[in-house]
Amino acid sequence: MTYGVRAVLCDLDGTLIDSAEDLRAALNAVLRGRNLPPVGAEAVRGMIGDGVPKLIERGLVAVGGDPHQAPSLLPEFLRLYEADPAADSRCYPGVVETLGELCARHCRLAVVTNKPVVATRKILQLLGLADFFDVIVGGDTLPQRKPDPAPLREAARQLALDVTDLVMVGDNVHDIEAARAAGMTSIAVTYGYHHRPPSTFGADRLIDRFDELLPLIRVLPSPAGAPVCHPHVSHKAHSASESIK
Repeated sequence: MTYGVRAVLCDLDGTLIDSAEDLRAALNAVLRGRNLPPVGAEAVRGMIGDGVPKLIERGLVAVGGDPHQAPSLLPEFLRLYEADPAADSRCYPGVVETLGELCARHCRLAVVTNKPVVATRKILQLLGLADFFDVIVGGDTLPQRKPDPAPLREAARQLALDVTDLVMVGDNVHDIEAARAAGMTSIAVTYGYHHRPPSTFGADRLIDRFDELLPLIRVLPSPAGAPVCHPHVSHKAHSASESIK
């Protein structure tokens, strides 16, 4: 079965990029400043996906800190993280090539993430992905975050498309719940950062690699004059994609 759409909405962390080590570095720097032990590499993967405030809160709980301090630690975390948010982040296999092919088919693309917009834009630029995307909706774009459907509806509004013309791709149950609430088709990736098996999310389809998206997408004709992306794909973007197996 294929899905006829005009645009694909993508989650960022755990779907397009593996960002766990950069998030862990910033979190551990904040914890270290409070004389708290660090969070391990595997543990942090279970903390990602619901926005930075929740990441900090979960980190504090994991190491015996006070989770109520999370809001006051947010500015420090963002200062540390946004200074170099992609030092150890990489694209998952097939991401760059798939985004390029979707653009070649005149499919429009957007990122809908719970990560703050400033960090999101910087990461996309550093990893050579920025030119693929027409729209970016971050965790601070609206008062609501996924699993609320509002960010997905905002992406549809900015794309000037109906929600039925879109498909949401993500690695976490909140991506799928947001899509369902918005009346949108959903595809879950089985890799990434999730808190329960993706087979339990209720997504319309599951894929094991991002490039498995291509056979599922049938791009509907866009209205006359609709934008078409022609990204310049950097060597760095290809190298990043190929570096994670």
